[in-house]
Amino acid sequence: MKKKKIGIIVAMDVEIDAIRTAMEDCRVSVVSGMTFYEGHIGKQAVVAALSGIGKVCAAMCAQTLILKYHPDEIIGAGIAGGLCELPHGGIVIAKDLVQHDFVLNAFGYEDGYLPSLKKVRIPCDAQIVETMIRASETLGVPCTVGTIASGDCFVNTSEKRNYITETYRAVACEMEGAAIAQVCAMNELPFCVIRCLSDSGDENADDDIETNEAMASSGSAALVLAYLREAEHGRE
Repeated sequence: MKKKKIGIIVAMDVEIDAIRTAMEDCRVSVVSGMTFYEGHIGKQAVVAALSGIGKVCAAMCAQTLILKYHPDEIIGAGIAGGLCELPHGGIVIAKDLVQHDFVLNAFGYEDGYLPSLKKVRIPCDAQIVETMIRASETLGVPCTVGTIASGDCFVNTSEKRNYITETYRAVACEMEGAAIAQVCAMNELPFCVIRCLSDSGDENADDDIETNEAMASSGSAALVLAYLREAEHGRE
């Protein structure tokens, strides 16, 4: 049986630190300013990538990861603003993703509609979501499954927060996940995106993310590592 390789994409150093620390036999490459760490976590072959912030960086990273490292699946991870009742430090597992800043109303499309995919919502791989749920249960932290909304802006006003929740029924907002999802969908590659909540996407978000960034990054990495253990056990 071919050994599975899992790609992991995060935007910031603080989000990759614990993942990088857990890796063995790590080889480092830099492509177009993005850093890729290839090695093993336990028995699992992984490539963890540091994309940089925003949808363009995330899309570039996902496509480079696919073409250069040939992963069997990709996990997007990191922190996000919560648009639901979960506390800071809670976990959101995406069932699907949307781009809240992709609007072509002038051409008759609904908000978020992606002509390249002919849909608004990009669904995550159901099997990965199920495994991620099992992994989250081992951590003992609040968790929900729902829509994650991505856009090239840091959401920190009630007006923007309300637009995203009312239009997309999203439970979290961030800046990379839906770009990773679009690239994976166009390459027909299984994927999932998970986030740990650092703020609530409101007027307190600027202060909250400064306070909670390290904590939420640690929570995100903990779920990724738990998922890798769960995925490895599932193949034994």
